[in-house]
Amino acid sequence: MPDGGNMIVDSHVHLDSPQFDTDRPEVIQRAWDAGVSSILTVAMASPEPSSISQTIELAEKYDSVYAAVGIHPHDASTANPAFLDEVVRWMEHPKVLFFGETGLDYHYGNSPKDKQKDAFRMHLRIAREKHFPVIIHCRGAWQDLFEILAQESKGRKYKGILHNFTGNPELAKRCTSFGLQISFSGIITFKGSDEIRSAAKSLRLDQILVETDSPYMAPAPQSALRNEPRYVLDVVTTLAGIKGVTTDDIIRNTTFNFQHLVGKTPKDSGDVLVYTIRDRLYVNLTDRCTAHCVFCRRETDPTASGYNLRLEKEPPLGDYLEAIGDPRRYAEIVFCGFGEPTLRLAELVELARILKSRGARLRLNTNGHGNLIHGRNIVPEISPYLDEISISIDAADAKTYLEVVRPDYGKVAFQAVIDFIKACIGAIPIVTLTAVDIPAIDLDACQRLAQDLNVNFRVREYQPMVGSTDFTGEPETSSEKPLEAE
Repeated sequence: MPDGGNMIVDSHVHLDSPQFDTDRPEVIQRAWDAGVSSILTVAMASPEPSSISQTIELAEKYDSVYAAVGIHPHDASTANPAFLDEVVRWMEHPKVLFFGETGLDYHYGNSPKDKQKDAFRMHLRIAREKHFPVIIHCRGAWQDLFEILAQESKGRKYKGILHNFTGNPELAKRCTSFGLQISFSGIITFKGSDEIRSAAKSLRLDQILVETDSPYMAPAPQSALRNEPRYVLDVVTTLAGIKGVTTDDIIRNTTFNFQHLVGKTPKDSGDVLVYTIRDRLYVNLTDRCTAHCVFCRRETDPTASGYNLRLEKEPPLGDYLEAIGDPRRYAEIVFCGFGEPTLRLAELVELARILKSRGARLRLNTNGHGNLIHGRNIVPEISPYLDEISISIDAADAKTYLEVVRPDYGKVAFQAVIDFIKACIGAIPIVTLTAVDIPAIDLDACQRLAQDLNVNFRVREYQPMVGSTDFTGEPETSSEKPLEAE
């Protein structure tokens, strides 16, 4: 897939629809001009005639167009073994990225319910066998959908999309519990879609996608009877308002989420020295760390909010100053990545000094190992420039700290962090302890520790991603994104 910078992916379109017959090339060009870097066109397959060939032709003709093949629940009664084999053969095409759309649609009843259920099960099994992400459609059939997902899961999460989501927050939560991404269409802009907007608000940025489902359901801001991919911008804008983030945040995250699903998440061109979220700038000084927290994916998947924070090298100070530019553009500049910033203490102090002289508000996110790293109290060196320091404690006692944080320094680490916190009190205006929300951590005890120390306390959300095993034994990869201030 093209990298596209902060360009948008429309994750569900039906470009083969007859409604595009008169101006299909222009539709695609308008989408590109609007910033839509990639379009997933989904074949509405049926034996006579089949739309798959036309969908594949479009994907072959346009670099920005990719394909999904499957049998829509409307056509589930046609999903005989021979036709299904034909559809499956198309999965070998290099531009076919998804299997589907499949699922259940009881609203129109175009195929009997039992046929839909059988076809849905077959799609799920084939997708798992072929290691393909699946696109799922649901209308008026949530109970049966969840029942089949549970039965076919075999104790594993799914890799796929619940497209054109039209449910409430509870339904969204159940979908994500199966590992599915939630894709929102122009319906989220409609006047009567409060529940859908509430569902979007309840989700994390790493759980959402955007789509138009063109040519159907043009967003409310458009008067066109026919929808088209360029209007995905209206979905992006609406989601940004709901989530309280920028449109760039939505574009970056949804594009990354889509790429992650298809296993095509290219490393950003060059190392990410700084990255923006909302109105804050984050400075990625290093990806080395003296902690090896059980919830952190620094070594396996160092991505956060659509950014790959792996550093091939640790850049010099001048490169950071060039990347930051005028620091007054940001509400806050935070030294934060998947690594421990105080490992580069000299660069941290000098960069903080320069940025503070230029009017920046500065915060350091740290694991509190700075004094252990350098063999001295470093607080007097950093405190003149910091407005706030956020210290990951993640345990209220030394035993749990060893088990959860797994510090390089062994048993002395927990008390050293406590001593570091005490040194910060009075030297730095705002001191905050943080802990991630996982069963292994007693958050109440961590909060009591913060109260005893007379500092602030904040819980960081645990953000799992599909892939491995989390703390409950579910098949997910644990991850702590380094953006706990958000």
